Amino acid sequence: MSEGKDRRGRELRVKIGGEAGFGIKSAGQTLARVFMDAGLNIADLTEYPSLIRGGHNNYFLRVSKDPVFSHVEEVDVLVALNRESVDLHLDELVEGAAVIFDPADVSTTGWLPSGKLRPVPVPLKEFARQAGGTIMRNTVALGAVLALVHFPLEGLAESLREQFAHKAPEVAESNIVAAALGYQYVSQNVPDFWLKPRGIKGAPKRLLIDGNEAIGLGALAAGIGFYAAYPMTPASSILHFMAKHERDHGVVIKHTEDELAAMNMVVGASFAGARAMCATSGGGFALMNEALGMAGVSESAVVVGVITRPGPATGLPTWTEQSDLRYVIHAAQGEFPRVVLAPGDQAESFELAWKAFNLADQLQTPVIILGDSYLSDNRRSIPYPDLDSITVDRGKLVTEGDVAPHPEALGGNGEYLRFKLTEDGISTRVLPGVEGALQLGNSYEHDEYGYGQLGEPAETRIAQNEKRMRKLDLARTLVPGPNYFGVAPADADISVLCWGSTVGPLREAALWLAEEGVAVAIMQVVTMWPFPALEVADFIGDAKRTMIVEGNFTGQLQGLVREQCLLDVDHSLHRYDGRQFSPERIVAGIKEVLADA
Repeated sequence: MSEGKDRRGRELRVKIGGEAGFGIKSAGQTLARVFMDAGLNIADLTEYPSLIRGGHNNYFLRVSKDPVFSHVEEVDVLVALNRESVDLHLDELVEGAAVIFDPADVSTTGWLPSGKLRPVPVPLKEFARQAGGTIMRNTVALGAVLALVHFPLEGLAESLREQFAHKAPEVAESNIVAAALGYQYVSQNVPDFWLKPRGIKGAPKRLLIDGNEAIGLGALAAGIGFYAAYPMTPASSILHFMAKHERDHGVVIKHTEDELAAMNMVVGASFAGARAMCATSGGGFALMNEALGMAGVSESAVVVGVITRPGPATGLPTWTEQSDLRYVIHAAQGEFPRVVLAPGDQAESFELAWKAFNLADQLQTPVIILGDSYLSDNRRSIPYPDLDSITVDRGKLVTEGDVAPHPEALGGNGEYLRFKLTEDGISTRVLPGVEGALQLGNSYEHDEYGYGQLGEPAETRIAQNEKRMRKLDLARTLVPGPNYFGVAPADADISVLCWGSTVGPLREAALWLAEEGVAVAIMQVVTMWPFPALEVADFIGDAKRTMIVEGNFTGQLQGLVREQCLLDVDHSLHRYDGRQFSPERIVAGIKEVLADA
């Protein structure tokens, strides 16, 4: 193995490769459920080009008895549904790795025989025909994988029934036959394999979920009432998830004509009292900017998901990057307060989603959930959320009755002051229809009543601008603080800052380095704005040697550290090729830094 201790016997890494349309992702996730239901820990990674049809797709599955925080680069079993999959992934295979392939489709010229690899030829297409159709050759391969590693077939049958529950029963049963044919063939014809993962009896039930599904679940737990979006990869699956569950949870879902409409509708829904959210990627967020500014000046409680893909312009639609941090912090003209939250994993995506709605209501200002393709598209097994820990806080919101019992919301002449000046910057918010709460909401600067034509005097502008910006002081007391992993900075050989989904590969890398006697301290910045300058400064100040790992070219987190803390780190490690950091790449980067010490 290239890094850390030899993990043979501790985990299994499977990659399935082929053309789009081969059912690669669905097959892989079916296999993932089999291992998760047996109590094992799961992390996966899907890679695919931005093509409607064709191009090389691959699905990577990591299975372990130990906790796993990310994918890795090395592969134990490759399911090659075409020759291209062998050519592209041959270098990823470990010594003794198995390659499952159909000799009728995959030529062996140039890669077999090999003293490094164990070929596992299986007539995938023929078995699929026997079961009912060649489309099921991916399912035949799943049975072959389980037989190769001596894992019971029964769990796959259950997973296939779950996968095809929305179709006629005979579809699942045909796939079960196909899997059984692959399983039986490999069991009878392939010698013993060195990997034999075993389930964990009594393991607690968990969810296999990706980041976008987790955000959707968190929104439902928060009591979302309205969701609007125009599809844009990689945020589209949030819309699909919400639409699937709208009737069960009483949510209004609107597939809008464009992103401008989505953001404007969300502002309107918030004005009417609904917990409201939209989501998009960077290009769609560009179209939302003016309406985001309206949400800021009208003090609207909205939640916006920005799921990053590499730009500029169309960029790499199906790949990942962390290049929109500065953009979302400064988006829309003028200045107004906002909160930017960056979840690091699927469990945190759920938690920050429901918390985002509370923060939006408490602060009456936009809250942005900043994700990326690596987190949004890929799944991990996580514990079931603790639903008892979820709270709903609507802040200073009056939803019924007469506004008169709330004197802080009244002007001297008895009119409702929607934008009353307060010490914390938060005015009482009264829903339309509540008696005595005649109110105006528009995109203009305004006075305390909301009259735009009276918002132009200098003293009014100063008062309202300062009122809104005071919300940042309150926000600092409400937002989640950074997460810490590993040893304390004073005890670490190197202390590393990160944000977003990079924390997973970094945590994995730190575990591998610990096995080699290298101590790593990690700070994951969760709330990107308002920036936790004091905590970051303390972390850097206590460290012997510092580093930032982030997926962009310019070092956007590092720039915030310089700007907000008047400090800098000693080293940085960037990636901006559309791929997520792997633990191997981070380990190599840290070792290079320490070797130069």
